[in-house]
Amino acid sequence: MKTPRSFDVFMLLVACLLLVAGCASPEYRIKKNPDMFASFPPEVQELVRKGEIALGFTPDMVSMALGAPNRIYNRQSTTGSVDVWSYTSTRTSTDRQRVQTDIRYRDDRGRYRTATDWVWVDVARDTEYERLRVEFVEGKVTAIDTLKQP
Repeated sequence: MKTPRSFDVFMLLVACLLLVAGCASPEYRIKKNPDMFASFPPEVQELVRKGEIALGFTPDMVSMALGAPNRIYNRQSTTGSVDVWSYTSTRTSTDRQRVQTDIRYRDDRGRYRTATDWVWVDVARDTEYERLRVEFVEGKVTAIDTLKQP
């Protein structure tokens, strides 16, 4: 018996989501880089396992705890150079909008007709926001900015 194509696509999508979710965890990154993780002090290892960071962390420690940043900036000022890692999230909101569309239907005589009518549709909007900003000076975390309310 042949499985429906939509089922195959669904199973592929589920497998991809599980793979991405696994890659996003500190446990996965620790398993991928066990030697680097073993070189961290015990208190750093504990925070990395929880997906947390602290002042004084190196870029490797932050990457192991949080993953790769969504954006990397470099700020130059009179006091020197600062590397800034930005971690973002996405918030989805839905707006209901009224739109005019053509609707194709079959009349009582079996003929195809087209009528113009108004319908309501839900439009999803994704808004990206910065949830965490990490600043490095000379290879060490010197500041951590977190968003209180998204």
